[in-house]
Amino acid sequence: MKLFDILSRQQRLVYLVVALLSAAGVWMGLRLPSAIYPELSFSRITVVAQGSTLGARQIVFSITRPLEEAVSIVPGVTRVRSHSIRGASEISVTFAPGTNMDQALQLVRARVNQVQSALPPDLTLDVEQLTPSLFPILSYNVEGGEPARLYDLARYEIKPLISRVPGVGRVEVQGSDVRELEVIADPARLAAQGMTYADLADEIRRAITVQAVGRVAQDYRQYLIVTDQEAHAPDDIGAVVVRGGLRVRDVATVQLGTEDHVRIIAGDGKPAALINITRQLGGNTLALADSVARIMATVAPTLPAGVVLKPVYDQAELVREAVKSVRDAMLVGATLAVVVLLVFLRHGRITAISAASIPLTLAITVFVMRMIGQTFNLMTLGAMAIAIGLVIDDAVVITENIARHLRLTTDRQQAIRAAVQELIWPVTTSTLTTVVVFLPLGLLQGVVGQFFAALATTLTVAVMVSLLLALTIIPLLAEQFVTAHEVESTAAGPLARAQQALDTLGSRYERALAAVLHHTRRIAAVAVGLMVVGIVLMRLVETGFLPEMDEGAFVLDYWTPGGTALAETNRQVGIVERILAATPEISGTSRRTGAELGLFATAQNTGDLVARLKPSNERSRDIFAVMDGVRDEVNGAVPRLRIEFVQILSDVVNDLAGNPKPVEIKLFGERLDTLEAYAQRLAPDLEGVRGLEDLYNGVAEPSPELMMRVNQAEADRIGPEDVGSTVSAALLGTEAGEIRTEDRPVGVRVRAPDSVRYDPLRLRALPVVAGSRITPLGSLATFTPTQSRISLERENQQQMIAMTAGVSGRSLGGVMGDVQRALRAHPAPAGVRVVLGGQYESQQQAFRALLLVLALAAVSVCAVMVVQFESFVEPLIVLLVAPVSFVGALGLLLVTGTALNVASFMGLILLVGLIVKNGIILLDFTRLRMRDEGVALDVAIREAARVRLRPILMTTLCTLFGLLPLALGIGAGSELQRPLALAVIGGLVLSTPITLFAVPTLLVAIRGAEFRLR
Repeated sequence: MKLFDILSRQQRLVYLVVALLSAAGVWMGLRLPSAIYPELSFSRITVVAQGSTLGARQIVFSITRPLEEAVSIVPGVTRVRSHSIRGASEISVTFAPGTNMDQALQLVRARVNQVQSALPPDLTLDVEQLTPSLFPILSYNVEGGEPARLYDLARYEIKPLISRVPGVGRVEVQGSDVRELEVIADPARLAAQGMTYADLADEIRRAITVQAVGRVAQDYRQYLIVTDQEAHAPDDIGAVVVRGGLRVRDVATVQLGTEDHVRIIAGDGKPAALINITRQLGGNTLALADSVARIMATVAPTLPAGVVLKPVYDQAELVREAVKSVRDAMLVGATLAVVVLLVFLRHGRITAISAASIPLTLAITVFVMRMIGQTFNLMTLGAMAIAIGLVIDDAVVITENIARHLRLTTDRQQAIRAAVQELIWPVTTSTLTTVVVFLPLGLLQGVVGQFFAALATTLTVAVMVSLLLALTIIPLLAEQFVTAHEVESTAAGPLARAQQALDTLGSRYERALAAVLHHTRRIAAVAVGLMVVGIVLMRLVETGFLPEMDEGAFVLDYWTPGGTALAETNRQVGIVERILAATPEISGTSRRTGAELGLFATAQNTGDLVARLKPSNERSRDIFAVMDGVRDEVNGAVPRLRIEFVQILSDVVNDLAGNPKPVEIKLFGERLDTLEAYAQRLAPDLEGVRGLEDLYNGVAEPSPELMMRVNQAEADRIGPEDVGSTVSAALLGTEAGEIRTEDRPVGVRVRAPDSVRYDPLRLRALPVVAGSRITPLGSLATFTPTQSRISLERENQQQMIAMTAGVSGRSLGGVMGDVQRALRAHPAPAGVRVVLGGQYESQQQAFRALLLVLALAAVSVCAVMVVQFESFVEPLIVLLVAPVSFVGALGLLLVTGTALNVASFMGLILLVGLIVKNGIILLDFTRLRMRDEGVALDVAIREAARVRLRPILMTTLCTLFGLLPLALGIGAGSELQRPLALAVIGGLVLSTPITLFAVPTLLVAIRGAEFRLR
């Protein structure tokens, strides 16, 4: 019993199953989570240590090195990189691909806990696995008021409402001013009472600490006895009794103020509080953003007069635009493919049957995506758009063969049965060749592997579903709706003229093939010529890593010279804010100074600006032109400010991957002075490299320090530790508990007056109390101005400086070629080791892996064809077409100015599977005629060429027109799929004539014209 007979008998069951799966796909499509990228997992853990007051060099020895040594022995660690600045250290631990990161995180935390006792006290340690959930998908400014008030509104009124939204990860609130109760103690009065700042803080803390001291039962009730010492206002702190019957207000001024300024948060150049909202893994970006927007709309009218909520960054907008553009590309591609079918098949009913495979395939694919845990994102949606031209192929071949058989016989069932049975094996194997090319993608690691695994999985599901539909539902629909009328030639009209042109093309092709079939040398010469052209194109086509897209927002990272005061940094960055405000394409900004996006150790002279652009249809320049324009203006207006431009999503992905900069030159050596001298020698040549932007030579500018050297002989009477603790308590302050106003706690800090803290001369008069002795600080220590490096870099426990730069207006490969020439022109001195890192390192690793994937894909395709043809000759001949066809792909990339990057490389891999499909359709029919009719190869190949020309052209044109909207790159996010689409289109355009002429010619040359099957 044939397959069609089984289907015909159970056609109601087939219809029911397809209908149920399609309905389930539509239903799940309305509920499938949406995000910009697939769920990414990164093998990196970051340890951030903050809270110290040491300089960068002291941080290295006291904090960084012990932590480095501790985490380096965790199994699976491949790289440990540290960044030490004044007061903080950031250590990035990279693990080998495939490492169990949950277990690795536990081990790293255990190792950090083991050494924590040896680290300076009062150190805050954060140990986190780096995931996209650490970075915000939504940001809002709270503007229009006093900074501390804005922070309170955001922290206590808005944050709790957002935190309960399903899918929300973290809600981080940042503000310039955080309220604090200041106990400003007079040094002389405090010393007269024999008290230190720490003593006063301890007295206050003990006095306002609430304790449960017991229980008592009375009148059938259990009473809890609680000390009534809770402080609610500054006066309560001032009334606390200290030594000698004095109260706090007798030795100090108590006032409501703010914590010391260590950061500045601004929105559109004005004071603001910033609310950053992250997404949990698996959360729906669109649903989360809509929920938060509703909450913000509800909260806005209840805020005090003048306070406004303004969105600064909304990743959901990009997701919506990307989904819309991919949807449009799918609709346009499907429409063009259906038009191609109509031209070839001539009748609407049979065209509709073939076209029905598109919506059915997409719906069932969505159902399967939900079952295997996929989401709607740029990669899966892009795969579905790419699949438009592929999923119709099998249905087209089956439908066209049914139409051909119906023209040969009046028995409809016999014609459909024969047509389906004839193509079961070739259609299945040709589809499998598209699937098997993706199997080696499991070898890809990191971001590239995860990105394209989602694309390959979705594409594989789609083509396999289309194959099942082509072999099941399409023949049943043809049996029910296709009659003899649907396969008759059209008498008049445009379709009749198209049919006449196709018939003419068929006869011309048959004559052309006959003319070249026995001229192998001509075909070989053309192939060799194309290979030479391909080698030339390989040298001309530029190379890149991941495609860049217009995200609608960018980050401007900035650094003022080392040691710049916060107020001066604020002044310089204010100039940048005014430049951004005057840029017509920018709709709003948010700014952090002393803090930045993500989990990083940040100095007070650095920060970032996030600029949100207007929608693409409301601006005349793309984001790259806007960034270039702002860069030129900022460099002219604030020449001492170092800046770098990145887009938010690409910055997040590259940060997570551990290679945030496109260009990175790492210099290792024992002597830092030698490394810096070599870097400064390289910098002028690198600055002259075309396309290299935002170059940083890696030399950290010196930061001023006031070195306090304690006189040991004098200090022995008190103890050196007491001198240091006294100065620290006076300048930085000592925590002394909290007061509780309504439901909001406010910290209490004891410190010296600003007139003492910020005046080096008065600092020397600071009294140091030890028992009954009071000694001026100037008698115990001397102060010497000096300079030190503001930051120090290390990798794998070796000293390093990193020269970094961005790329603009040119490909990464072209820029790196010039960079390597500059390095060869300036050999490294003895003791200096040079390593190229950054995205270039990631690109080289990805390209090596992709070359291996390409080779294995070719082997996999060959294996499938060997099973079908039971010979190595036909598979090898078909595969010979692939490298020649790559010439077309490279040529189109060169003409369109598109770099050979990871996406276009994926197009070449997909091309291997698509090229052999046409060869299989052609050679399988040849083999069928030789087996059934016993004819010679020469006769069979000519007949196969005549009969299979139409389905080959139909499937090729459907694929080309289905990919055309993606190749045009119209809409948000289309930049990711455009290189892939261009590579496939260029390769298919060239491979089709090669398959039609070279494959038959080579087969006849190898087998012989009179070859027959035995």
